[in-house]
Amino acid sequence: MARRPLSEAGDSRLALQLAEPKPQNAPPLVRQPKRRGPGTPMPKSFRLRPAHLQRFQDLSARLSEEAGRPISEADVLKGLLLIGERMDAKKLLAAIKDAVFEGG
Repeated sequence: MARRPLSEAGDSRLALQLAEPKPQNAPPLVRQPKRRGPGTPMPKSFRLRPAHLQRFQDLSARLSEEAGRPISEADVLKGLLLIGERMDAKKLLAAIKDAVFEGG
């Protein structure tokens, strides 16, 4: 089957679309965010009061001094999470209650 020139298409939708000028300031395409794999860290932020931040920094400094090398705050948090997973839930809830209601 031979191709016919589009000029013979008359008033078809395809002919009308090709006859319309393309907009010069078309918005850019929106890219979908990349999916993270199972080992890719997800950023997470927490709101802590200045007193809690100071306690966290003091804990990190104390652990760094004990280890004889710098211990990052992220590593301190990972260790605290591990302790929390191993701890009895009632003890952990009591510690959370004390931390929340001690004036912070």
